[in-house]
Amino acid sequence: MKLGEGVKGVYISVDVDCLDPAFAPGVSHIEPGGLSFRDALNILHNLQADVVAADVVEFNQQRDTVDGMIAMVAAKL
Repeated sequence: MKLGEGVKGVYISVDVDCLDPAFAPGVSHIEPGGLSFRDALNILHNLQADVVAADVVEFNQQRDTVDGMIAMVAAKL
């Protein structure tokens, strides 16, 4: 069974703390060795269900020291 297959509707909550700090420096709790941005996108793109709603959590603009990088990452997810 594929991720989300057979499900009528899916609510997605993306916790950007799961991303490696190289891709998401502006988060509340960094996770060295976390997922790459591409890994997270692949998971989302491989969902086989209808997404009915989504949110992005743990974005912390005060810790984003790389010219708004986390804002861009969060928006693209």
